[in-house]
Amino acid sequence: MQKLWQHLFNEDTGLGIALTTLFYNSSYQNTYKFVKRTERWTIEQIQRYQWEQLTSLLTHAYEHVPYYRTLFKTQGITPKDIKLLEDFQHLPILGKETIQEHTNEFKATNYPMYAFEETNTGGSTGFALRFSIEKGVWFAKHLAYLKILLEQAGCNVMDKSVQLIGREKTWEYRPFSRTLVLSSYQMTDLNLPRYIKKIRRLQPHYIIGYPSAITMLASSTKQDTMKLERLKAIFCFGETIYDWQREFLETYFSCRVHGQYGHREQCVFAGTCEKSNAYHIFPDYGFVELIDRNGYPITKEGQSGEIVATGFHTGIFPFIRYKTGDIATWSMHPCECGRNYPLLKSIEGRVQDFMVSRTSRLVPLMGVLQLISKSSAHMKEYQLYQEQEGELILNIVKKDGFSKDDARQIKDNIHKRLGDEFSVSLSYTNHIPRTSRGKYQFFVQKLPIKYIV
Repeated sequence: MQKLWQHLFNEDTGLGIALTTLFYNSSYQNTYKFVKRTERWTIEQIQRYQWEQLTSLLTHAYEHVPYYRTLFKTQGITPKDIKLLEDFQHLPILGKETIQEHTNEFKATNYPMYAFEETNTGGSTGFALRFSIEKGVWFAKHLAYLKILLEQAGCNVMDKSVQLIGREKTWEYRPFSRTLVLSSYQMTDLNLPRYIKKIRRLQPHYIIGYPSAITMLASSTKQDTMKLERLKAIFCFGETIYDWQREFLETYFSCRVHGQYGHREQCVFAGTCEKSNAYHIFPDYGFVELIDRNGYPITKEGQSGEIVATGFHTGIFPFIRYKTGDIATWSMHPCECGRNYPLLKSIEGRVQDFMVSRTSRLVPLMGVLQLISKSSAHMKEYQLYQEQEGELILNIVKKDGFSKDDARQIKDNIHKRLGDEFSVSLSYTNHIPRTSRGKYQFFVQKLPIKYIV
């Protein structure tokens, strides 16, 4: 999952917000006004708009994008032949490997060269994808969506905030944006008390960061609260936020925890609202499908599938039916907030976040992590690791007091949950390494997992 919040404050001085808004003000303002104007649309209005956007994108891709023109000819069709959603869903699913092999062919020929900006994904799955975005415009549009998510939580972009992300510099205060930026790389026993002191001094209105990092920060204090009287909300991004983390953080900080989901590829963007924990997909951002392991659409409540998305803001480098590698579940119940957006009940993580049993069954990680967390109060950090089917290794950074009873309780609880399809061995270490972006990984999957076969 690409971390879009990070780009909101990624300039050294915080001037990035002002400059983007100044030079690309029309993109920012038009996007913000359109989303606000349409957020109370009926389901029928949303469906009609999305279909118009899909057909327009297909025509653009056919006329101006070499890869898609070749694809359509190979399929023996033109955009005019796609008259129903079922027709659209017969188009091939787009994978990262295909984009990598045909990068230049995905660039739209009706955009000037100065509009192209090269970028890449984080490579958290071991595959860093390079592609093009529309220079400046993509960021201005994202700022509009991020502003809306903040407003839904009663916050403003220029409120005092703390950002906890992957960066080399331990901490930095940016007065222009009134943001205290803390490094998730540097969350050591020495630095954590300093982080807490700085946060208390700032008294932020909201905190943004990786859920694992915010959880670790809160867990490091011996008090029941950090006493942040102005704090309105926590915004989590970049990782799957688990129920046990949300419950802990909301209790500790006495405020609502909001989740956000998106990609740098700009195909899907979603966030929780002021009323529920379901992820509301912005329908003007892109079209989202859930696909089962055989490539068929999932439309029922409670069934999980891989997110396949088509971006409406990616004309310069179109992603059509793009396989994201993330697993989610639909919610068919309308939200109390009154928005008729498509809803994801949960985002269960990446395909690589599934364990593989001895019988080659894919087992979701959610639930197991919470069980491990509750099994012992004497673990500072832990990480599951798998490189053989049916075999799990649990790496543990011990706290004082960790004993054989803790180890036995952990193994017994995992066995009760997973049964004989898995064996678990414990390994002890002094540190759990972070990813290149400073993220904490609860699970490292070394087996090659493919959800869509």
